Amino acid sequence: MNKQTKLLTVTVALLGNLNLTAATTVASKPAGAFSSASTAKLLPNGHASTAVNKQDGRNILAKGRITDQDGEPIVGASVVQKGTKNATITDLDGNFSLNVPPGSVLVVSYIGFAEQTVTASTNLNITLKSNVEKLDEVVVVGYGTQKKVNVIGSIASIDSKSLESRGAADVSNMLTGQMSGVTITQNSGNPGQDAGKIRVRGVGSFGASPDPLVLIDGMPGNFYELMPADIESISVLKDASSAAIYGSRAANGVVLITTKKGKAGQTRVTYNGAVGFSKAVALPQMAHSYEYAEFLNMAIGKENFSQEAIKKYRDGSDPDNYADENMIEELLGGHAFQTKHELSVNGGNQNITYALSAGYLRQNGLLRNNYMDKYTGRANIGLTFNDKLKLDVRLAGAVKDRNEPSTPGPLDFDGVQSIIQQALRFPGLTPTYLQNGQLGMGPKQQGTPVAWANSSSFFNEGEKSIKANAELTFSPLKGLSLRAIGGYNFGLTEEKHYRNELQLTDGKIVGPSRLTNMMYWNAYKTFQFIANYNLKIKQHDVSLLAGYTWEDESQRFVSGSRNKIASDDKPFLSMGDANGQTNSGDGYDWALQSVIGRLSYNYDQRYLFELNMRYDGSSRFPTNSKYALFPSVSAGWRITEEKFWKDTPALDFVTNLKFKASYGVLGNNNIGNYPYQTVYELSSKHNYVFGGTYTQGAAITTYTDPNLKWERTRTSDVGFEAAFFNNSLTFNATYFYRKTTDVLYTPAASVSDIFGLKLSKVNTGALENKGWEFEVGYANHLGDFNYRINGNFSIINNKVLTLGLGNVQQRNGMVGNGSDLFIGYPMEMFYGYKTDGLFLDDSEVSSWVDQKAIASGSKAGDIRYLDVTGDNKVTPDDRVYLGSRIPKYTFGLNLACNYKQFDFSMLLQGVAKVKGLLSRYAGWAFNQEGNIQKWQMEETWNVQKHNRYAKYPRLETTSNAGGKNTLTSDYWLLDASYLKVRNVQLGYTLPKNTAKNIGIAALRMFVSLDNPLTLDHYYKGWDPETTNSSGYYYPTMATYSFGLTLSL
Repeated sequence: MNKQTKLLTVTVALLGNLNLTAATTVASKPAGAFSSASTAKLLPNGHASTAVNKQDGRNILAKGRITDQDGEPIVGASVVQKGTKNATITDLDGNFSLNVPPGSVLVVSYIGFAEQTVTASTNLNITLKSNVEKLDEVVVVGYGTQKKVNVIGSIASIDSKSLESRGAADVSNMLTGQMSGVTITQNSGNPGQDAGKIRVRGVGSFGASPDPLVLIDGMPGNFYELMPADIESISVLKDASSAAIYGSRAANGVVLITTKKGKAGQTRVTYNGAVGFSKAVALPQMAHSYEYAEFLNMAIGKENFSQEAIKKYRDGSDPDNYADENMIEELLGGHAFQTKHELSVNGGNQNITYALSAGYLRQNGLLRNNYMDKYTGRANIGLTFNDKLKLDVRLAGAVKDRNEPSTPGPLDFDGVQSIIQQALRFPGLTPTYLQNGQLGMGPKQQGTPVAWANSSSFFNEGEKSIKANAELTFSPLKGLSLRAIGGYNFGLTEEKHYRNELQLTDGKIVGPSRLTNMMYWNAYKTFQFIANYNLKIKQHDVSLLAGYTWEDESQRFVSGSRNKIASDDKPFLSMGDANGQTNSGDGYDWALQSVIGRLSYNYDQRYLFELNMRYDGSSRFPTNSKYALFPSVSAGWRITEEKFWKDTPALDFVTNLKFKASYGVLGNNNIGNYPYQTVYELSSKHNYVFGGTYTQGAAITTYTDPNLKWERTRTSDVGFEAAFFNNSLTFNATYFYRKTTDVLYTPAASVSDIFGLKLSKVNTGALENKGWEFEVGYANHLGDFNYRINGNFSIINNKVLTLGLGNVQQRNGMVGNGSDLFIGYPMEMFYGYKTDGLFLDDSEVSSWVDQKAIASGSKAGDIRYLDVTGDNKVTPDDRVYLGSRIPKYTFGLNLACNYKQFDFSMLLQGVAKVKGLLSRYAGWAFNQEGNIQKWQMEETWNVQKHNRYAKYPRLETTSNAGGKNTLTSDYWLLDASYLKVRNVQLGYTLPKNTAKNIGIAALRMFVSLDNPLTLDHYYKGWDPETTNSSGYYYPTMATYSFGLTLSL
């Protein structure tokens, strides 16, 4: 087929849009071979035109070129003289010409692009803008795809363009703020441990895992296995209508990740790379040693540090004995290098397509010997044998090597986060290194946290995974497809935790050294058989899906430890002392088999209806509750497709309006393995005498429920989707209600005492999440300046409905630290006292209500607790609900624009009506011989200021348990709302002609900033997004990077 014949094929396919007719055999004729009876004519230059108007001297020949936003010519675009049938289409270079009267208005359109009107002239350059919402857009759903216009369920989707240039190391954090109802929080910036915690429409359980199911090309996976350039799209299934097809694993939402497939055509090689650096988003500001000494003297009311000592701390004249170290700044105050490289090859022909990729990510941490290396590879191959049979093969592998410093020898601290916590705790009074180069004793004669971080101690985690699946599709009849899918995942994780022997000055040794090796492997297998049948009869469109799936997973674990390792260089267990060695091992197996089904029906794309079901059987449950059915039903109405709507010109500005509703039941089988089975404990305390011999004994110590069953979530949705002004403006709103029953819950110890045994989890709880989701988008252009605004806003109300055993019977004893459960209130609640500032002098204490029961010995500068019950005293009965760590409001705003070759985007994200708490080393000065922060020094009460509402009470030293001023109360709770600039990006794309002249297809260069700015109400140096309140943390990171995308 020659070039002109190809054009004719495109032309005839589009003539229907122009209200023209042509001979149906035209595609087989040479150029210019239209019959004289045809209305359309192909001009010698390849243009199709009508013969309505002839050149008569009063007309002009309107000419021009039509391109997309990337400058690529649009072939077959329609150009119509408004109000007539006089029309043409563009040729292979995007050019057109049309004979029209002067001053005529031309209507320019093409499928998938917004229509434009221009005044006719002889030199037009027209850029068509892609539709914001294309009615033919396809959305990935469970076990298939659907046209977006026909989707009834609540599904949030983003494509690869939103991810490829981001500097965040983990893909999960790139989703933050981009989807309504999806909350993602990052609690750590430690390389390889910085993945976001995803919650879909609230927190769905306090007994089983509340994490969503993550599937990569239909197989269970993790975000760390992916590089951004591998991803085609990400869909989050939020309601029962969309998620019920995944049944017992869908109660907390489903994340479907689709990787890129090969596309027939010219082979395209693309490189995407970036280099940059990261720094902590926020760091607490600690006191200098001399400030610590002065304020400690104030706290204890005597001169613990002499003025001479304070002077030496201040002037640095004797650093070996009077040091002034800021260990937090030394450990975390620097910058960390980061680089990412991705290479992909995509192409193929009508028989075989391929998408191959390889990626490398190096992410350094802020501490010495703190890094993560990740290598990924992926191959997606598509084979088409004939029009009935095709095979898709997907192979993927990932290697991850993560390292962090640890504590030496016998110190029973937990790695890098404990190093940071202890650096936050201890004042910098003692040096890490003496002037002679030896390690100083540190505050506890164990060295300092800086010395630990710089030692040979380390924790190393290596993960290797390989995934393979094949999908054979056979289409024996029109509309019928049969798919057989087989998959295998294998993962191996090796952990090595080495604690070296640390030698301090004067021969002091912190030891002995210890090495622990652990190894996990897991193997996952699946087989799926899926049948699809699509039938269209006139305006009736029916789609049926039925299938069977089988899944099986096994995991094994072994561990061993030895002391006194001979060398720090390459520590192995064989180099340790066999005396005192330990070892352990265990494993599990589980299986899941399921029958799935879906019926979708629409009438004239106007009335929409869908049924979904999954019948699951899980080995994790006892025989009498092993199987369960999870159904859903949904319906929709596209009112804009009604005749009365189309016949009303005043409603033309409404492009699409769809009402939808759904109801269904989802399950949660992520409860661990076989918690219903009775466990016998082997222990010397159960030994007994048998036949005169002291014999090993076993005993049942925990009561398990033999009738354990699934947690069930019933979900209802009602909403609408609307588009206006040719899809330039969109607005969606949804109300949802999720009620989870049979929540697994462990009763309190007081209940266990009644039975004389510990109690395992039982199905006794219930909770709900309900709220609203709103999404709005607007896109337009002013000449060459194109802009887009997308926003989302969610309201989520979480509430515990029952615990089954009463409010006070909780396993945590209502500790008030943000983990309490109380009927009628949100999960993760703070339960404590109401307050009214501080006592200004000792005389006020005697005139205040009696608070001796909780705060004996109160004096000036201490907290005044309120009597809520009205009995003229303050007791634990006066505690009330103070707030929750679960945000009620979440929102995101995505701004993007481009002008010619330049593009700019900014993503904002935030939460509101949420509480946070700083306690222990993070919030209390002088806690357990701890340090004091700048904000505490500046905000503390003192008799001179006489400030009743000072932000910090009278200074005092406290133990680990705190004191009378550290009880959980509204005095300590902080507004944890924040607004974060998640990403700012500026890019420049080389003009197409310039790129072509230098032998490349495309080149884009960009600067990207991730997490550069946070606006919040927290104390300086603390990030409200980090939920750990005691200082056991690794700060989140801001990343600044420069990169480019090069295509050949």
